[in-house]
Amino acid sequence: MERYLTCALVAALLTLYAWLGGGIVAPWLAPWTPWLALLIGEVALVLPEQRREESLFEARRRVWRGVVRDPLTWCSVALIAFLTLQWLNACVTVEWNPETRAWQMPSPVSPALVTEEALGEVRAQVAPYMAPGAQAALEGLPPDEAIGALLKNLTPPDRPERLLTIPVLGTQPWQGLPWSLISAESRNVLDWFPPILVALIAVRHALLKRTKRALMGYVCVMSAVLALAGIVQFALAGDFLYWGMDATSGVDNQGVLDHIFATFGYPNHAASWFSAVMLLSIGLALWANEHRDNALLHPLVYVLCAVLCCLASAFTGSRAGMLFALFVVAFAALYVPFRYLGSWSMRVRFSVLGTLTLVAVVVLGTAVFRVYAIATNEARADALEEARHALAEAKSSGDADALEAARRANEAAESAPHYGEIPALDVVFEEIYATDWQAFFEDPMLARSGYQGILAGRQHADHPWVGTGAWSFRWLNATYIDPDAPEERTWFGARGGVGQANVHNDTLQFLAEHGWIGFGLMLGCLASLAIPFLWRFATSPRHVLTDVQADRCWLNRLNVYCVFALVAILMMTLHSFIDIVFRSPACMLLYGLLFVCAPGFILGRAAPQETTHA
Repeated sequence: MERYLTCALVAALLTLYAWLGGGIVAPWLAPWTPWLALLIGEVALVLPEQRREESLFEARRRVWRGVVRDPLTWCSVALIAFLTLQWLNACVTVEWNPETRAWQMPSPVSPALVTEEALGEVRAQVAPYMAPGAQAALEGLPPDEAIGALLKNLTPPDRPERLLTIPVLGTQPWQGLPWSLISAESRNVLDWFPPILVALIAVRHALLKRTKRALMGYVCVMSAVLALAGIVQFALAGDFLYWGMDATSGVDNQGVLDHIFATFGYPNHAASWFSAVMLLSIGLALWANEHRDNALLHPLVYVLCAVLCCLASAFTGSRAGMLFALFVVAFAALYVPFRYLGSWSMRVRFSVLGTLTLVAVVVLGTAVFRVYAIATNEARADALEEARHALAEAKSSGDADALEAARRANEAAESAPHYGEIPALDVVFEEIYATDWQAFFEDPMLARSGYQGILAGRQHADHPWVGTGAWSFRWLNATYIDPDAPEERTWFGARGGVGQANVHNDTLQFLAEHGWIGFGLMLGCLASLAIPFLWRFATSPRHVLTDVQADRCWLNRLNVYCVFALVAILMMTLHSFIDIVFRSPACMLLYGLLFVCAPGFILGRAAPQETTHA
């Protein structure tokens, strides 16, 4: 059983990320992620899976050689070193702790490293919280004594029940090296990237094809169980994950947060996860049908997983989840006939095409009718409001003719048709109907994350190479609002702080917080994953296929699992440009596994070349 230990540990890492709030609750990760990552790396190098007639020594040598030669290894080492430097090299920050009801300096910077210039910046930032006469009492003190005296002379903030952090830029102790704004927040990404990168390297080199297939089968089954847990919680009206515990504070949720589906701490993380696994399950069902001898589970098991993930994606309450579920169903309904049409009888072809046509008519008809219903209800509400206003004016004027006309108009408005709401669908259609799409595309500041992307671009322009550390955007975005642009201040104020911690574009956020160097290393890791995957995918038609596929065109000979894995990868990538997909380590690890496990599904030898005998 030790040969499957690496697979079990990687599966445990993915499961813990998914079931612990999607991995976004930092206090839940720090106690175990470094140790599990270390264990995965050690087991992969010491007890790798052995091929037939291969000794353990030969397997170790193969894995060690593969790890050393893999560009992903060196990109990962460089990225982890960069993130570690950002964590250790933090700014001076002054923080109010509501638990101890005291000011403190949580940064690892020693007071002895604080210069006179930095101390002056700290004083300027905390001046609104200084007790009367405290500034004069600090004059003449050396920096190492002044910091301690400064903290004792600060008054509590206006809202002492909240955490308040005052960052001070430009006071990092090691100038020129990667740095971060707040050390504790920068530490959070070390619970994401190192374990995930170690797990991906281990899966790539220490697992054989059958075990990689087993790992992806486990992902589908585990996600189906997760979907069932979410559906049960949804049916029982759970307020937050695990029925009432606020993931950010560990106290009972008081209704401040919206319903979160299943165990994910953010609906769009759940939407991205379940939609990707839905594609994965359909791909595995088709692959298992083509390769029955190598399938670990019956195709119907994967179909059931896909159905549960489809329901989960719709029940997340995320508009993206609903649209993704619809997209996946449409893609599968179009791709399956395209791939297998040549192997079906004429009767089956007509049945399938007729069913797809009926489904398309129902779906499109429902969409058109719901948009019409929303428009009709809105027009009825406006007409009813005008009629009641006119009726009130007619009653006050005493004009009998005007009163009668107003009553007829009010009766006509009340008798107008009113359509009931479908909350799960109308949320999406109402936004589509109400959005001024021309203005939306003409002015990027009107987009939900458009102005935040502009602020992230300004932050990146100020710190282009090493950024300002993980989660620093939340503290700095207000400082990049143009004071001479009142529309920017209006839009920023209208957000009310909602969604301000993230850019809602992972590319721009990673670029602003980690600069060209950190983001470039992330792209290097992605390229090390994507290039081998795309090469194996493009060359998969050269391998022998089963007789199930009657149509032998090049597109239909592409490995069917890899087709659906590629669509899932593209879907998650595109989603990350409008939301925070890769702020969830669960989604990040799933994304990487789609790359490294794909070669396990490409079976058979290259087709033999035909020879001509003279």
